[in-house]
Amino acid sequence: MRIVVFGAGSLGSLVGGLLTRRNEVTLIGRQPHVQAIEESGLVIAGMVEAVVVPRAAEDIRGLPPADLVLVTVKSYDTQEALEAIRPLVSDSTLVVSLQNGLNNAGLVTRAFPGRAVIGVTSLGATKSGPGRVFYAGEGDTYFGTVQGDPEDAARVAETFNSVGLDSYVTDDIMAEVWAKAIINAAVNPLTAIARCKNGGILKDESLKRLAELACLEGERVAKANGIELGAEPMFERTKLVLRRTSENKSSMLQDVERRKRTEVDEISGEIVRRALASGVEAPVNHTLWLLVRSITNFS
Repeated sequence: MRIVVFGAGSLGSLVGGLLTRRNEVTLIGRQPHVQAIEESGLVIAGMVEAVVVPRAAEDIRGLPPADLVLVTVKSYDTQEALEAIRPLVSDSTLVVSLQNGLNNAGLVTRAFPGRAVIGVTSLGATKSGPGRVFYAGEGDTYFGTVQGDPEDAARVAETFNSVGLDSYVTDDIMAEVWAKAIINAAVNPLTAIARCKNGGILKDESLKRLAELACLEGERVAKANGIELGAEPMFERTKLVLRRTSENKSSMLQDVERRKRTEVDEISGEIVRRALASGVEAPVNHTLWLLVRSITNFS
């Protein structure tokens, strides 16, 4: 399968690198990451130790239409990315969003109706240097469609499973999108504020309690928006993710350390906006949102 990964950051590099085992993969990213991959391949360490050789480029110029375009850019860049990838999308191309946040599913589905697949993953990945990515924690990945053919999601899941990435198809992908957003809102801001790896939350009673409160708020907001999350409490699901990715630095912590823009507006901020629109209070998520914004402003 010809695959283009648009957004070769931590997650995009890891997933794209692993998909190289059985597919023709091109990573679209930034320098010096691209140059390092071109010169020496992509070095994967952690849960998997490997050097793979995908193609790497800064843009899509000269690339033919792909069988699958995997969108892994930050949520605030989604709209621009969807316009950029249009030359890669033919009538048989699947466009897969594997991103954080609540709004990407709608954006991708509207941009590519009938060809959009939505993915949610709890894989832990950290870009450890140009041409290097650390596979910090295994996790399940779910695929589904909002309006398209469920068989498209099954095709993508099969592609991921073929390279050892545990993947499943769900008929309610928006429940998984919300669950991931709630987990992200409970984990990412806390790790960015406390400057700790994911596992640090479970080691500190104050951080653990804040994560639990953020999850409880997220559950109330989801319910007010007509989302059924299932019987298992979100905090239990969050603790499982924290245990499986204990050595991972969240993407938000990585962004804060690099003095880059975070996705807190698209994660915590969006949960707060949905809460206010539904008449639900979310003071913990609101506070974490503002604190991360203040860190970004003063770092």
